[in-house]
Amino acid sequence: MTADTADSVALDPAALRNALADRILSLGTFRTAAVEAAFRTVPRQVFLPGVDLAEAYQPKVVVTKCAPDGTAQSSASSPNIVAGQAEDLDVRPGHTILEIGAATGINAALLAEITGPHGRVVTIEIDQDLTNGARAALDKAGYSTVTTICGDGATGWAEAAPYDRIIVTAGAWDISHAWWDQLAPAGRIVIPIRLHGSGLTRSLALDLQPTGELVASHARVCGFVPMRGGSAADTTASIPLTDQITLNTATAESPDIPALAQTLTHPAHTHWTGINVTDHEPVEHLDLWLATTTRGFARLSVSADARKSGIADPALRWAGAGLYNGGTLAYITARPHGPVSREIGVVAHGPDSRRLTARLVDLLRGWNHTRPARPIITAHRAGTSDDELGPGVRIERPDTRLTISW
Repeated sequence: MTADTADSVALDPAALRNALADRILSLGTFRTAAVEAAFRTVPRQVFLPGVDLAEAYQPKVVVTKCAPDGTAQSSASSPNIVAGQAEDLDVRPGHTILEIGAATGINAALLAEITGPHGRVVTIEIDQDLTNGARAALDKAGYSTVTTICGDGATGWAEAAPYDRIIVTAGAWDISHAWWDQLAPAGRIVIPIRLHGSGLTRSLALDLQPTGELVASHARVCGFVPMRGGSAADTTASIPLTDQITLNTATAESPDIPALAQTLTHPAHTHWTGINVTDHEPVEHLDLWLATTTRGFARLSVSADARKSGIADPALRWAGAGLYNGGTLAYITARPHGPVSREIGVVAHGPDSRRLTARLVDLLRGWNHTRPARPIITAHRAGTSDDELGPGVRIERPDTRLTISW
């Protein structure tokens, strides 16, 4: 094969599409032939005009719209996350589907492929320019039967209800009452919902029960651009520790922001726990376990440069998870232990480092004793009485009462 031939193959959309699908397949994300086939069919580049062809098929997020302050307002999500959500949604031929967050229109096209010619997909986007862009791309790619609506996704779209499936493709704060009302009996909603003020989010696949509550069958680690519209309280305290490190926690716990802002001026104290985890163990929910087990949970956001310089190096696997108390911070770190395993450690900064380290180590040992792999998450409508709720930590939202247990 000549260099010119290799280049032409590398820039062939079908070849790039199959290469991306092969990568997702290698990660074990595809569980059904229907979702895999959709990924090998939908022309991703049509939905990303102006994006380099090779870039359009990279296994990463592509930001497509930013706010004036530079924060992302819309994006094409990581293809692997999109595939995982599509599998969790469990779409069947002929289903009627509501998507909240059209963005580029890629996801609506995938859903249209899976539900087939006898199904129906309605997708809602809050911005007119994004709605127009998604509509144009869907038409160009041959998905003219998808209905695009410009509006607040929190209100759903009653005209086409009930929906067998509802999928939310932006980070949500609540399960809006409209989604509850518009979900068909025995329907499923897949929603990335923020479960803690630190920004900790899980994509939940929730099934509507005959008794009216929603029960999660899947909880997937994820990150999404926050949903705009609806009602979402500002519950995150973002505390700059340096110009490249931010501590995020819940405002409801009244953190001592001035004291926490000074934590990294104190020397680091490191303690290795002797707890080892392999790369393939189902331990991804350790951070959520901590957040639902104790007070003072926080997440440390650290730039690559700050990590490289050694200022802070929290474990990537748990998104900077740690605890704080007063002006002291302790976070989870990890170091290589073997070819496919790492040892968990704790790094603490602040005037009470030894005590907070001991507390976090005790919690980690308690977690290690049982290593709960999957949270049990149930959602009830707001107004449900306490005696109807199951055991667990309760999370109150305007339209929903969530419980999480292990």
